[in-house]
Amino acid sequence: MKRFLNEFIIGFLVLLLSISFNTYLNIHPFNENKVIEDIYFLTSNNFKGRLTGTFENKLVEEYIRLQFIKNHLKPFMGDYTQTFNTNYPKKIDGYPHLIIQNHAGIKIKEFIYGIDFKEDMLNFKNNKIIVNNKNPFIISKDRMLQVQNNKDYFLFYIPTNDNLNFRSSFVNDSNWSMCVMVTKETLSSINTAIQNGNSVNCFIPFSNSPTTANNVLGFIEGKNKDKNPIIISAHFDHLGIDLNNNIYKGALDNASGTSFMLEMMRYISSLGKPDRSILFVAFNAEEFGCIGSDNFVKTYKPYIKNSKVFNFDMIGSDQDIPLCLIGGKQDSKNTKFIKNISAVCSRQNININYLFEDDSDHKAFRNNNIDAITFCDNDTSKIHTLKDNPEFIKISAITRCFNFSMKKILEFCFNNSFMIIYYKQILYLSLFLILIYSIFIYSHKSHNN
Repeated sequence: MKRFLNEFIIGFLVLLLSISFNTYLNIHPFNENKVIEDIYFLTSNNFKGRLTGTFENKLVEEYIRLQFIKNHLKPFMGDYTQTFNTNYPKKIDGYPHLIIQNHAGIKIKEFIYGIDFKEDMLNFKNNKIIVNNKNPFIISKDRMLQVQNNKDYFLFYIPTNDNLNFRSSFVNDSNWSMCVMVTKETLSSINTAIQNGNSVNCFIPFSNSPTTANNVLGFIEGKNKDKNPIIISAHFDHLGIDLNNNIYKGALDNASGTSFMLEMMRYISSLGKPDRSILFVAFNAEEFGCIGSDNFVKTYKPYIKNSKVFNFDMIGSDQDIPLCLIGGKQDSKNTKFIKNISAVCSRQNININYLFEDDSDHKAFRNNNIDAITFCDNDTSKIHTLKDNPEFIKISAITRCFNFSMKKILEFCFNNSFMIIYYKQILYLSLFLILIYSIFIYSHKSHNN
């Protein structure tokens, strides 16, 4: 009987060792350094800021698609991409100018692009304007000059701290036809010129141009096909380059979220078959007003109406700020899904705060009553500027977000599998117990002999 018990215990421990070791061999651990590597890759000069509508944006799209294929994700509804139509700010021939001319058309003063003025990027329904005191529709205030010319509205304004490097998102249906940032001195010169009967001539070589863009989709098939998938998402587009060829790299916004999603995809795809499907979506045209996610939800709503969405936008700030949970405008801390997620923070002593705005790709889901949340290191000190570079990404913030968000994903998709969560501990413990128990048996036999 004692021999049988010893063999059973050793056999059980060997089984645990075998299962945990096999899990250890198959699992691709989440690697923060690989996230950083991808961030540097996506922000490299080769991709020129990943502006939707450009060739470089297509290159990033293809990189993500190939990563999905490499890690054995299946095409969603038969395809790895979802195509939609949009407009984008296309760079056209010509050089930007802002000049003051007298009544005879002779140049009095020419301002320097990037120093005295720069495009805001909001819209280019009309990319040129001549302003003088014959125009009856001029509104001048301390920090702005508004001009109406027929059906077009133009705005010259002083940005905060005279910072011309900030680049707004492109909004095709904005009421403004063109917005131009100017310094305080430039605006003063413009106002004086108009008062003195001179004209101000401005041209910015961008135009609104139609294009097609793609979201990238791939999924891990689950055991229960009746359940709608868990969705893990991030947007990969950013703001391109200015007319001096300065690149808006968008490291935090949102090469970080895209790289985070890709590494999470590599990790999750190594865990085996989940209980329900997991759909990974790389959204395009978020910087144009979340157009990619809007089109995704409109197209696939019947298949995702009971999904839960984990969206990642700006992960890895170096400012030691709380992790922000962003819900829709109609949400609150007591929204069931958000409350469920935030409970993990309490258990892990993670410092969080909340924001309830429609300013990321959770918007379309929440507007259609689909559970969705955006995880964000809400540090706006560098985003949409030339300073949003990869050297400012902090690994500890990436680790924090992974440890937090993965708890709920494992719960929803793997029923908190004990082996997946604790396979390393089980491996080491089973090895240790086999060793200890073997020594105990050997010692016991030696004593009996």
